[in-house]
Amino acid sequence: MRVLLLTPFAPNGQHNHAAADTIVQLTPRLAEQVELFVYSPGNTAGSEQDDLKYTLLPSDVVARPTHLDRLRVEPAWLRQAWPREATQEAAGLIRRLRPDVVHAEYLQSAEVVGLSRASVLGLHDITEKVMRESYRASSGLERPYRLAELVRTRRFERTAIRQAGAVITLSDADFAVAKEYNANTVLARPGIHVGERSWSPPPVTGRPRLVFAGAMWRRANVLVAELLAREVMPIVWRHLPDAELRIVGADPTPDVVGLGESDSRVVVTGAVPDFQSEMLAAHAVVVPSIVGGGVLMKVAHAMALGCPVITSSGPAESVRGDASMLFVASTADEIAAAARTAVESPEDAAQRGRRARAHIERTFRWDDTVRSYLDAYAIAGRQ
Repeated sequence: MRVLLLTPFAPNGQHNHAAADTIVQLTPRLAEQVELFVYSPGNTAGSEQDDLKYTLLPSDVVARPTHLDRLRVEPAWLRQAWPREATQEAAGLIRRLRPDVVHAEYLQSAEVVGLSRASVLGLHDITEKVMRESYRASSGLERPYRLAELVRTRRFERTAIRQAGAVITLSDADFAVAKEYNANTVLARPGIHVGERSWSPPPVTGRPRLVFAGAMWRRANVLVAELLAREVMPIVWRHLPDAELRIVGADPTPDVVGLGESDSRVVVTGAVPDFQSEMLAAHAVVVPSIVGGGVLMKVAHAMALGCPVITSSGPAESVRGDASMLFVASTADEIAAAARTAVESPEDAAQRGRRARAHIERTFRWDDTVRSYLDAYAIAGRQ
C-alpha cells in the first residue's frame, strides 16, 4: 500500500511540544508496514536523511501567519503551521504519486481530505472543544476573537470529519464526538515508551517540589501555569511554606516569566535538557487542564515514569485513569489538597505511581497504535 502522509510537523524534525512524542515516533513505525511518502511544509529532504525508512518529500513552502488571517473564513490558527501553498503542493503530490491512501495527520492539514476519497484524517483532539474552553477562559478585547475562532473551527473541523474516508482519534471522548459525524472512526491510543527509569520518593529532608511541564508558549499551558502560581500555590504554602513550583518548558511567555519574578518559590526554568529528570525529582507532577484536548501526553509520560500525578478529570479520562493511580482534582483547593497528600504521604503517592506505570505499559502500546492506523487505511482504501 502506498500512503502519502501530510503533517504540519516534520517527523524528522526537533519539536518542543507533543509532536516529538507522536508523529516523530509514529512515522518510522508506519513506514515498516506501508510504502510511505511524507510531506511537511518547509521541510527539506537532504542527504543526511538517507537512513529514513520513508520518503521525505522536499518543500520550500514556509508558514508566515499574519494578522490578516484573523479576517478569513478558515480559522486563523490554521495558518500558523499550514500555509495555503502547502495545500496546493499536496494536491500536486496526490496527482503525481497516486497514493492508495492520503493521510492528513493533525487538523491543520485537513484541507487536503476533500481532494481524495481514500483519505484518513488523524485528530489529536477535537479542536472545537478546545476552542470552546479557550473562549470561556478569555476576557476583554480578546473575547470576540476567541468566539470567531470557535465558530470558524466548528465549521472547518466538522466538514473535514465528514469528508474523510476514515477518521482516527487518540482518546475515547474524541472518538465519541467524531463518530457522530463519520461512522468510519477508529480509536488509536498513542504508544508510550516505558523505560527503566522510575520514580521513588524524594528524601524526607528535601524541599517539597511540584513540577508543571509543557510548551510554555502555548496558551493552554500559560493558563495552567497562572492557575498554579496564583491560586493553587498560595493554598499549598499555608501548610508547606517552603514548597517550590517548577514551571518547566521551552519559550515561556513574558506572563509566565513574571510568575517566577513575583515569588522566589516559583521557578520558571525555560527549556531543559531532560524533562524526565525534572519529573523524577518532584514530589508530584501537577498537570491539570483548563482548555482540554485529546490525550494530554504530559500526563501519560509522567505516569509512565511512575510519578505521582495530579490532574483534572478530562486528562484522567483520556488515559483511562482513575483515583487508584492518579490524584484527580479540578479546583484550586482540590489540587492543593492533592499536592499536600502527595508530599506528606509518600507511600500512597508511590503506590499510585506504580499502578499508573503498569497501566500505561498495558494500555498504550505502539503495536496497537500502528494496527489501528492500518485499520483506518484499509477502511479509507475501500471508499
